[in-house]
Amino acid sequence: MNNKLLCDIGNTNFSFSDGKKISVEYFDIASIKEKVYYISVNDYWEKRLSMQENWINLRAHLDMSKYYKTMGIDRMMACEAKENALIIDAGSAITVDLVKDFKHIGGFIYPGLRALEKCFKDISPALDISFNFDIDLDKMPKNTKDALSYGAIAPLLSHIREISKNVPVLITGGDASTIAPLIPNAKIEHDLVFMGMKKILEGKKIC
Repeated sequence: MNNKLLCDIGNTNFSFSDGKKISVEYFDIASIKEKVYYISVNDYWEKRLSMQENWINLRAHLDMSKYYKTMGIDRMMACEAKENALIIDAGSAITVDLVKDFKHIGGFIYPGLRALEKCFKDISPALDISFNFDIDLDKMPKNTKDALSYGAIAPLLSHIREISKNVPVLITGGDASTIAPLIPNAKIEHDLVFMGMKKILEGKKIC
């Protein structure tokens, strides 16, 4: 199992379980000769790889009845990794999914931190300010930087705290190290998607 090569294909990169990351713009199918087990949110590459014998799409091996129709395959795989958890993927968007007894209870999608900063900037140049992640959320802000930070962060954390009772909070994604300190007892696990893919492989005995 540990020797199997896994790949998570996004809109911008091919991310491999061996740590390699290649831009979709420059990826060469012929450069990979070994068997690869993959998931993809990139329709173009999913269609191209469907014609390659050494690329195995794990989407077909997932129990889709556990999830809603338009849910991203990367979110599904992260949910497959754990029996009970609140799973947060802090990337260009922030996805939050609750899993109990290996069942997806539901989740929501929140704008990513960079998207929120851009949103404020687009409203007014005066709001082109980076967030203060050390803000005290128990006090009402008295300056613009903290007011923006409070408005962006407080609603997200409030929802997370409400639904994370009695389950561990696991965070993955590019902004995991920024979000994690704001949530008591949260743990960063960058390989949740690959962990879920490995469980599918082991459960289905795919080789």
